[in-house]
Amino acid sequence: MQSVSDRLFGAAELFSRDSREWKIPAKVARVLAVSPFILAVVVAVTVPFRDFYLWLVEEDSLIEWMQFGCLVGAIVFLVVITSRLLQRRHVGMAALYGAVALGVLFLTGEEISWGQRIFGWGTPEALQEVNRQGETTVHNIRGVQEFVPYAMLLASLYGTCVPLWAAVRKRWKRSAASHLLVPPLCLVPAFGLAALYRLFRLVIWPTPTFVVSEYGEVMELSLYFGLVMFCWFNLRNMRRPRPETGLENLRQRAHRKS
Repeated sequence: MQSVSDRLFGAAELFSRDSREWKIPAKVARVLAVSPFILAVVVAVTVPFRDFYLWLVEEDSLIEWMQFGCLVGAIVFLVVITSRLLQRRHVGMAALYGAVALGVLFLTGEEISWGQRIFGWGTPEALQEVNRQGETTVHNIRGVQEFVPYAMLLASLYGTCVPLWAAVRKRWKRSAASHLLVPPLCLVPAFGLAALYRLFRLVIWPTPTFVVSEYGEVMELSLYFGLVMFCWFNLRNMRRPRPETGLENLRQRAHRKS
């Protein structure tokens, strides 16, 4: 039976090996892993200072604009990745990434009420009657709003569980498409904190206080941070020269001779 120290050493080795596979420097990987915890703690300690806490988590405040920045970055990276996948004739994976890009685009629009709070247009009367916040958004419509936490939970659990499962099932990690589908281990905390918060809200405290409810903005930022970094690392890897296989070498030599 393995001791605790042996298990910790094994986990650290898995983490280091995964970072090397992704070409992520060890220090950067460690910073990415601890950053969500630092963010969560820093915001939590501001709770007694109500005005400052609200400035961080309210609508159109710092954290929401950080969320928007992460989502915009993810859209750009997803579109470029989709284009490069099409160029390489990976149609199925390109379709998947294109669908994710459309989903993130929709989410980005929802985060800023499709520009309503920026440009100040009014909410159509029919939408105002069914929208919890009286805004031009879909996710706050009664009947739709109830599904949003489950969608967030599903995305968070994917980013948490799949990398851990893949780290143990090493054979899948060797497949060509694995990096496009499996986030690096250093991003598991970003997704994991968001998943734990959603599980806490859904299972333990479905009707929380205002402070706990607004703290969800921090967890959404953690989720979006994990997403944008996952997209960036994939795009960076795609920009690296691909090693030529023996078959590709033979084709190039035959082409040169002809």
